[in-house]
Amino acid sequence: MRVAVICGGPSSERAVSLKSASNLAAALLRAGAQVLPVELGRTGLWRVGRWRRAPGATRDARGRWTTVERALRALRAADVVFPVVHGAVGEDGRLQGLLDVAGILYVGSGVCASALALDKARAKQLLHSATDLRMKPSICVGRDAARTTARALAAAARLRFPCVVKPVDGGSSLGVSIAASASELRRCLRKAFAVDATREVMVEERIDGDEVTCAVLENRAGAAALPPILIRPRHGTLFDYHAKYTPGASDEICPAPLPDVVCARVRRDALKAFSALGCRGLARVDFIVAGGEPWFLELNTMPGLTEQSLVPKAAAAAGLSLEELALGLVEAAARPAARAAAAARR
Repeated sequence: MRVAVICGGPSSERAVSLKSASNLAAALLRAGAQVLPVELGRTGLWRVGRWRRAPGATRDARGRWTTVERALRALRAADVVFPVVHGAVGEDGRLQGLLDVAGILYVGSGVCASALALDKARAKQLLHSATDLRMKPSICVGRDAARTTARALAAAARLRFPCVVKPVDGGSSLGVSIAASASELRRCLRKAFAVDATREVMVEERIDGDEVTCAVLENRAGAAALPPILIRPRHGTLFDYHAKYTPGASDEICPAPLPDVVCARVRRDALKAFSALGCRGLARVDFIVAGGEPWFLELNTMPGLTEQSLVPKAAAAAGLSLEELALGLVEAAARPAARAAAAARR
């Protein structure tokens, strides 16, 4: 199997993407795949490496920056592309659209599901109308409203404090903070708007409970929810960027030490969100569990795959190594090609 791994991109999650790609490529090589490293730059240029065929090999030349046309020619030599570009471009459907137009198979959700999921506000609107998932009220504040304290506070008046303030289209908890009162809201809005020039910020009532995340994996056997993970930051109450990616900054317990009935509800709701948004391949769904019930927060269509990331831990609890997880996703993404080849033979 020849797999091109795309990483990088222009968002503030670029560093996480590079780490995810490195960890993923190593796992694919151990599983026997050939790997082509491809990096998407901040300005739209691409850098294509050389095919790697063995684990532990010295790092191949990364190549020079080139155009998208030349990068696509290299990507067409792969059986499947595994995009691990987090945030803007990688998770908002633009990269998926490019690959679709070029006729290149790839792991993960398509254009529509990616765009919907990255827009937290619109995802909640769709899920509210299409499912029975529990979710707290929230509003979106645009830049114009945020410039005037009175207007911003008026927009948030129907929400009860404390509120969680976060970019509507970001990930890795960048720019996320808690406004304990109306007087803190403006500061939190400024922090959120500073991340990747986000166009809107979501203000959502905070839920007092346990933070739980649940990965959904779709392979040849279909979609299944992996064991939920209970998250407890060791410092503070917010699972922010530092808590996510600093070893030892959080306790991430998998399987979550919650009653079986609660874990079953989390897994059920994760699958509902995955299905309703039209996701494919892999996703991670975040909840707050309060009163024995999961409250939906957001869905990530391309979660991190670093050594500290949550999805590999959930896979391990389900008896799957990262090699098995990655290869299963690649093989599932290659199925359309196998069906087309079989039809051609007939």
